[in-house]
Amino acid sequence: MYRRFIALLFVLAVSFVITQPVAQHSAVDAQSGGQSTLDRVRENGVVRIGIRFDNPPLSYIDEDGNWVGFDVDLANEIAQRLGVEIEQVRVDETTRISFLQEGQIDLAVASMNHTRSREDAVDFSITYFWDSQTFLVRKGEFDSLDDMFGRVVAMNSGSSAIGAWQRYVEANGGTPSEIVEFTDKVAAVQALRDGAVDGYAEDGITLAALAAGDDSLVLLSEGFNPVQFGIGLPENDSEWRDIINYTLQDIWLDGTYFEIYNRWLGPEAEVQLPLGGEMEIWR
Repeated sequence: MYRRFIALLFVLAVSFVITQPVAQHSAVDAQSGGQSTLDRVRENGVVRIGIRFDNPPLSYIDEDGNWVGFDVDLANEIAQRLGVEIEQVRVDETTRISFLQEGQIDLAVASMNHTRSREDAVDFSITYFWDSQTFLVRKGEFDSLDDMFGRVVAMNSGSSAIGAWQRYVEANGGTPSEIVEFTDKVAAVQALRDGAVDGYAEDGITLAALAAGDDSLVLLSEGFNPVQFGIGLPENDSEWRDIINYTLQDIWLDGTYFEIYNRWLGPEAEVQLPLGGEMEIWR
């Protein structure tokens, strides 16, 4: 399934660029009148949710052209519980924050690790997904994180893995790596296969999906940065943040979260990831 996804990725990236002016037009409407996000969403009956389209199994376009994945199902569930329609807006690692800042989306369910630097730019919900960042490497060449010190490594532009790896190397007295930034995950994996880079660092689940079916690539067993995904939200809108947090907690408490998780990441899924945390619940 994921190999067919990879064949579509270039076309999708082009269509993403083409569709941006439409999203920019919405930004003007979003910021007019000084309305709160919750009031405007309820008045319009629509919530605009930024979702990635290039990150299987969390959010991607399948072979039939459908937008699917864990984040997609979660976003749809949130909209349903808010009692409004969903407008899905394509974002990537470089636009998910800027779209929030510019008012082009109301929230981002976009596999976004909650970091201090991002907290300075936008607000976040409570954590809804847990993972760890590590390296994808060619089988038999590297065995540990220390092996990646001083190596040429690929990372995604805008990824929190860049700063996290630099801090890890410094803290452990290693030689800094040469980081090559990619905007195309498929190109990063191919650069690894071709020997242009020695490793590719990203969230473990993303790497596992991209390498599925390729026995020449393996994940290192160690992680260098715990990942805690939160939903990105506009700054300084506590009413909207509260509603999203309560909705996430309700989805967890009634078991819907586990149904969605197991569909995409459970024991029967193509890419499996044991649940790595527990959602914060307020009584």
